[in-house]
Amino acid sequence: MSDRPLIIGTRGSLLATTQTRIISSSLETLAGYKISERIIRTEGDDVTTSLTKPARPGVFVTALRTALLRGEVDVIVHSFKDLPSLSERHIEIAAVPKREDYRDALISRNGLSLMDLPAGARVGTSSPRRSARILHVRPDLLVLPMRGNVDSRLRKVEEGEYDAAVMAAAGLNRVGHADKITEFFTSDLLLPAPAQGALAVECRSDDAELISTLALLNDPLTRFVTTAERAILVGIGATCATAIGALGEFNDGTLTLIAELSAPDADEHERATMVRSPLGIEDLAAAHQLGLALASEILKTPLGSRLGSTRD
Repeated sequence: MSDRPLIIGTRGSLLATTQTRIISSSLETLAGYKISERIIRTEGDDVTTSLTKPARPGVFVTALRTALLRGEVDVIVHSFKDLPSLSERHIEIAAVPKREDYRDALISRNGLSLMDLPAGARVGTSSPRRSARILHVRPDLLVLPMRGNVDSRLRKVEEGEYDAAVMAAAGLNRVGHADKITEFFTSDLLLPAPAQGALAVECRSDDAELISTLALLNDPLTRFVTTAERAILVGIGATCATAIGALGEFNDGTLTLIAELSAPDADEHERATMVRSPLGIEDLAAAHQLGLALASEILKTPLGSRLGSTRD
């Protein structure tokens, strides 16, 4: 048990503080840390900021990481899907706890499924991935940008500003709004964002004591499959505007990885799958390599080639 005081940095939204307090509670229980919380405002908290054309990557992350590196906080907690694809110098992802539901969910004002929404219905999301796939199956819908925290998005649907919204099931579950979900999307229709539903717990890379303690929160299976999923982002050079979904599944020593790239301005989609075995969940390097290999296959497609040429 440690009597070391810890400061955990978090964004101020209900979802962010809920996720942070899950980690705080675990640290208090497992290691006896005395924990305080510091609210940090990020660029992404400004609802006028574009999520697809931000001034810099990591709009929900940068301010938290800056506070960590300055020594203002000791630990920061993120929705793993919000982290930029490339690692940050002097910062360690010390734990990836057990994943929540990875699926996307529809919340509709009248309890209608996606396929039952009337033509012209307004569906809110600021995700290029979600937008592209929804318009693929329902080109007659209006998919419109939607910003704000979980409660404000739900309120916009309830008050009729939107007819429906697409959100991560994990976030709704964590803040007690699972009852608002009208429909879960299958992976055939909409692959989740890489690492969706998982949390990433970061600390400074020179804090050996804390790294060792935070490792107690790590779920090896979650870390293994999300390592593969996020390697796809690295391999294709993804940005906030890249419409890419990915899902890894591990069964009996076999890792199956699926990814789908969608065009931002046309009904064009490329899906690819790779399988590798035998593997153990401790083999993070192999998981990362599988993600890079799958990204390479996607970049060979006509859509992927265009993405690669714009990146170069």
